[in-house]
Amino acid sequence: MCKKIIALALLGVMLLSSCGISAKTPDSTSSETVTSSETTSEEDTQSTVDTALLREKYPEYFELSNFKGIEVYVWQMSQDSYLCGLMSGTNRNKTDEEIAALSEKALEIDEAKAILDYLGVTGTDIIVIPVIQPYSSYLYEIDEAYTEKVRKLFE
Repeated sequence: MCKKIIALALLGVMLLSSCGISAKTPDSTSSETVTSSETTSEEDTQSTVDTALLREKYPEYFELSNFKGIEVYVWQMSQDSYLCGLMSGTNRNKTDEEIAALSEKALEIDEAKAILDYLGVTGTDIIVIPVIQPYSSYLYEIDEAYTEKVRKLFE
């Protein structure tokens, strides 16, 4: 019985290889090359997929009005690790509670940039505001240099 199973498995591998399909194990590597005419732009595919996934995960961010710009509240979690949340720009200061609530739907910087790009928000319409979130145990001070560093994340 065992010999029949092995023989069938070998026959299956031979059939797959004759069709040009290779059975790969997790440790195997491919030496195939793909020309650019055979694939779509990875960047185009990635941004389409990301936007769809982001829209599903963060629908509230896709409903923001950018009439007065978008405020991006950024906080640091560790060395070179930042999270943020988005709010529509207004003529009023946001409350501590509103800012703290952003941590429930925190975005990574690349996710925020993709959403801003999708909304068509660029340049001076992106208002970057560094904040300290209570749940982050990483200690940092918000001064002029830090503010400039955080703003550059969105350039």
